[in-house]
Amino acid sequence: MGLRTAVSLSLAGVASAGEYKCPGSGSLIRAWMETTATTMRGTSCADVKTEIIARVNAKKGWMDPHNAGIYTLLATDSDNVIKTQRTANASTSVGGRVYTDKQVFELTDIDSEYPLAGYCEIKACSESQGFSVGDLSTNYCDIRNLYCSFADGCSTVTKEFDTKEVEYKKSVGAEHDFSKCIAKPASSATTLDAYTCPGSRSFIHASMKVTATASATCANVKAEIKARASAESGWKDPHNNGVYSVLDSDSNNTIHTQRTTNPATSVGGQIYTDRQTFVLIDVGTSCQIKACSESQGTSVGDFSTNYCDLRNLYCGSADGCSTVHSDFDAKESSHSGSIGAGYDSSKCIVQQVVSV
Repeated sequence: MGLRTAVSLSLAGVASAGEYKCPGSGSLIRAWMETTATTMRGTSCADVKTEIIARVNAKKGWMDPHNAGIYTLLATDSDNVIKTQRTANASTSVGGRVYTDKQVFELTDIDSEYPLAGYCEIKACSESQGFSVGDLSTNYCDIRNLYCSFADGCSTVTKEFDTKEVEYKKSVGAEHDFSKCIAKPASSATTLDAYTCPGSRSFIHASMKVTATASATCANVKAEIKARASAESGWKDPHNNGVYSVLDSDSNNTIHTQRTTNPATSVGGQIYTDRQTFVLIDVGTSCQIKACSESQGTSVGDFSTNYCDLRNLYCGSADGCSTVHSDFDAKESSHSGSIGAGYDSSKCIVQQVVSV
């Protein structure tokens, strides 16, 4: 099994469900997820097994709702153990890359001598087969999408049944968010759900994504972001006087910026570089800001720096920020950061110490 560092949670006060059978992985450092769920009473493991295998084999045109991943049935036996594999779909995965995860499902009939009172316990484990840390809930979705119900928004093939999750265990960096298991394809680069990120030169790096709504037109928001990043009217970054530059800006309201630390205020005088992408979408008289910042060097904990890189270019005077052309409120509605990245606004405005 290799090195396994786990975060464990039991739901609704249910005790640990015991050991899991896992597929193993060729990578020492990888993301993984273990879950235990039970079906409603009156559902046998034979029903669950038939449904899982039907979905894996794409019967009746069933399609994985998580970006149309491709499942393969590796093995199944009379002891109700099912082994599967899921690969990313090259036509929908980031950069067209194919990633592989493997799963083991162990089904156990409970109180099977009373058919109407019996139910099935599903113990499942999924492991990434390559080097990975953060998995954006992929291993969880690899498991859940093979038995979720119509009530969850999933399509079924042979048998409809509800399940209740009672426990999950995960590696550090693996996520447990079912909302990511039903991923709708983006119709364009400017859909309300999509982020555009600048990329990084380092495989392991801190990053932050933020969605905010500004009480201004996107034309005004764009002009303000560019003015601050260009240090117009002597504007200074309140986060240790970082140095911004505008890398690119287009007619589709996409702005690419860069921020480097100021050697006069950074620890040890070192210069660190982050890059940002802002996508602005007019929504009525307001502007939705979809922003993403990524460190360009190896990093994990960032002390909220990537978040501040974004926030300090659109925050208003009510937040304690200085403005150049337009002062507007910006209400943040979501944050999604890498492991170790924070979003503490109190760290974005660092008071300068004046020697007396």
